[in-house]
Amino acid sequence: MEKLKSLVPETLKRMIGESSADDLPRTCSSLVDFLLHFEPFHQMVKDLADPEVALCGKNKEAALESKQKGNKCFLSGDFANALDFYTQALIVAPMDAHEDRNLVATLYVNRASVLHAWYRRGKANASMGNYKDTIRDLDVAKILELTMGGKRRIESEMKIILDQQNSTSNPSIQQYENTSDILGMKICAHSG
Repeated sequence: MEKLKSLVPETLKRMIGESSADDLPRTCSSLVDFLLHFEPFHQMVKDLADPEVALCGKNKEAALESKQKGNKCFLSGDFANALDFYTQALIVAPMDAHEDRNLVATLYVNRASVLHAWYRRGKANASMGNYKDTIRDLDVAKILELTMGGKRRIESEMKIILDQQNSTSNPSIQQYENTSDILGMKICAHSG
């Protein structure tokens, strides 16, 4: 669902967010018009209605398989795919027995580790003077950070790093305007 929400144009999100109670029928109609002609929305509806992959279609083996794939991606530094696999595992992981709840808890911890990996990698790149990579990683970390305090802290660190970079002879850093390209549109910014 988060992936679908991330694909809604910013102008439409802003229009809905800024609408008054009187504007809501019009702005919501705009969202419906957008979604009715948007193939990823139709695919998500099919997936939600399909008993094999729907929210009720839990499968421990599939969850464990996705978790393993996520672990491999994480260890190789492929954080975007690791996040995607952990999220997929959470979708199909059952929560019936005590053992299954431990699986779900582990998956949430793994996802949190992936989300913080960009921040840690950004800090490591900064210490080595790799400012372009630092800004890219911290920009991803800022997008994934859920709290405003965390976002402000990352922005503050990015400003310090940009100031450091500007005081050296390194070439200027170009901000990534569309960080979703880095992530391959595979992030779920928040799933619970």
